Amino acid sequence: MEEVRYNKIALILVFLIVFFILMHPPFVLSIYVPTYIRLSLFLFIVLFSLFTIVFRRYFIKIYIPILLFFTVCAFYWLLIGAIFEEIVYTLLYVLLAIVLMVSVRRNKSLRGLVIKFYFILVLILSILSIISFLGFNLDLVSYTLKPVGEGDYVYQYFHNYFLGYINPKVFESGVIGRVCGFLFEPSYQGWFLSTNFFLLSKWIKNRWYLILAQIIVFLGALSSFSTMSWVVFAIVFVSILGFKFMSILTVREKTANIIYSLTLFVGILTLFTVVSQDKLFEALGPSSSEDRTNRLDTSSFFLFTASPVQLMLGRGPGFIGKNSDRGESNPIVKSLVENGLIVTVFVLIFIIYCTYRSKYYMIANLLWLNSVVILFTPLFIVNVLVCKWLAEIEDN
Repeated sequence: MEEVRYNKIALILVFLIVFFILMHPPFVLSIYVPTYIRLSLFLFIVLFSLFTIVFRRYFIKIYIPILLFFTVCAFYWLLIGAIFEEIVYTLLYVLLAIVLMVSVRRNKSLRGLVIKFYFILVLILSILSIISFLGFNLDLVSYTLKPVGEGDYVYQYFHNYFLGYINPKVFESGVIGRVCGFLFEPSYQGWFLSTNFFLLSKWIKNRWYLILAQIIVFLGALSSFSTMSWVVFAIVFVSILGFKFMSILTVREKTANIIYSLTLFVGILTLFTVVSQDKLFEALGPSSSEDRTNRLDTSSFFLFTASPVQLMLGRGPGFIGKNSDRGESNPIVKSLVENGLIVTVFVLIFIIYCTYRSKYYMIANLLWLNSVVILFTPLFIVNVLVCKWLAEIEDN
């Protein structure tokens, strides 16, 4: 009887978590759900999960000090005039990551249900992405031009009720419809599908089903026609070959990881210091790379003019949007400016801690964190936790 009740609680919670994820950015549905509903559900999930673990010794020893540090940061951000709403959401996202990570120790059913939801979501979005790409570009499905977004961020996209949104991109050879699906931009679609491509082997053990799923998700990710999708797949596939080559040479795993990290660091450094950025943008074709570089210049100015305290603790959540006419598309740089070095290091440690057992998923995510703002979103936070839970299940 107790087990039935336990499962019912897990089912109710997973339903709420699913709705919670879908009604927050980067999903378009977030525009149509009132803030008070989103915030109420956010608080309920966080507080309910917190109640199940708050008196546990391991939570008090390890996580209470972290939460106290973020509380101190919040008071500091309030004192320097940061946006109150942004501060509240930052604290809630930190709480969400911690309480979900810890509370599933007592609720294994919830963990399994959330994992299944992500697997289904990845496959559904991939299939719809392929259909949408072919339907629009081959003129097989009708779409209606429709504005998407609010405030200063309104896009003119083509819309179909069943397939979502298409962002038309003009190339020299013609126009390509880039699939956004039910997310705000093609880059979000590309990020979600390309990163989860590298988790499919954790979900599917049958070889032929795995190959079929990989083909579907790979094509779904490329249907976004996001430049970064192609770049990430290329880098990660080369990384896989590099690790296999080092394995053949009997290089120990830790040594191979060090060699790879140094090679990647030198490669990225060379890319930005030696290679001509104009020629690089030209080689990549039409993309938002130039705009992203201009945004980075603005954020770099904020960093270079920051005081030591501002470098460590940041200028407060929402600072860039409040003090610049353009946002920042690099979430790590955004976090450095607004949340400071210490919080950014905490966030990166959390990501690596959750994903290091799935090396290629981790590499793909870290690459994407240079171009798409998904750090403080439920979709990203729960996704990296799903990666961690899959590794734990594999161990059992």
